[in-house]
Amino acid sequence: MTSSLDPADAWRLFCDRIGEAGAAALADPMADGARNQAEGLRCLTRQLVFAVQHAVEFRDPDFPAFHRYDDDVTKWGGPNTDNHYLRCAIDPSGRYRLTADVTGCRDAILSLGEGDMQLGQYGVFSEVSLGDLHLTGGRLEVMIGPERPEGAADWMATDPAVRQLTIRVYVCDWTADAIPDFYIERLDRPADRPTRLTVERMAGALDEAADWVERSIPFWLRFMEQARQRNTDNMLSPPLPAKGGADNIAYGGGFWNLEEDEAWLISFEPPEAFTWSIQTHTWPWFESGDLAHAQTSLNDVQAHTDRDGVVRAVVSHHDPGVPNWIDTEGRPVGMCIYRWVGASDMPAADAVAVPLAELRRHLPADHPTVTEDQRRRQLDARRQGVHRRFRR
Repeated sequence: MTSSLDPADAWRLFCDRIGEAGAAALADPMADGARNQAEGLRCLTRQLVFAVQHAVEFRDPDFPAFHRYDDDVTKWGGPNTDNHYLRCAIDPSGRYRLTADVTGCRDAILSLGEGDMQLGQYGVFSEVSLGDLHLTGGRLEVMIGPERPEGAADWMATDPAVRQLTIRVYVCDWTADAIPDFYIERLDRPADRPTRLTVERMAGALDEAADWVERSIPFWLRFMEQARQRNTDNMLSPPLPAKGGADNIAYGGGFWNLEEDEAWLISFEPPEAFTWSIQTHTWPWFESGDLAHAQTSLNDVQAHTDRDGVVRAVVSHHDPGVPNWIDTEGRPVGMCIYRWVGASDMPAADAVAVPLAELRRHLPADHPTVTEDQRRRQLDARRQGVHRRFRR
């Protein structure tokens, strides 16, 4: 069958839309400055790569496959550096079976949702953690569909608005926590193989990808702009759930604005929680900091706790020689977020900007000193952890 749609026209339209979206993002006042412009170009390529892969390769609910995202190279919306994110397409009227060996996995959250908040799709209609499921010998089997199959121990109910299954795997110990190999299959699929690709379908996928980029980047720019307007620099907000996020995760955060000779000292008593973390996000693109080459995040497994039960993290441009250094990567302004996951209490973190030369006056006398060699080993361990998780 011959297509009436000119494929060259579909391609030109896609390229024009991406070009205009990129030009608008780079012309935004928040993107001013050489570093912001360079990172804006990178942000555009990262979101474009994700959007095209998602729309072209991972949108078939009859033959779903998991698409990894928000990892070390595709980032948006302030991802958690301790999460391994996966998603696949779901037909809400279909019947699916999800299986995996979750032995050694710290935890995972499975969510049936509408889509992405930057598209105005906030709905989460069913959500479970590993602790909610009946595991047999470390094996997971979850049925997904509008009706519970007879004999199913675990079932997630779909809503007519459901379009995707999202999995967040918690990898808190970067050296040891297992990352399961999830497999999903549609049990009532109408054919044995995907339908043949057409120009019309590719044009629709390119349209979807362009729409995603056009809406995603300005959404997060405005999100960051409004977040900073609501907060005072070098202070932190109390932990609260986020619209569109998981119910059992509370977020607090704020923006550093530091001179070369300043440090931002963050202190908190760790919550009674499944896990917690503190990490950086870039201004203005809201990406996570460099996972592999800088200590831009710490969690309950990685962080040092002082004898008085308080965690003290130091955000600064230069290494202050303390275990919980959070590296700004030389960014004068950036965002720091702390997450309490599965917490039974909600302690707020305190923050104060101090001269770097006077930092030790604000720390306990027995607070450890980290040598250059020890820091090098910390960073080597991070690089190995990133390689282990993402096979870089």
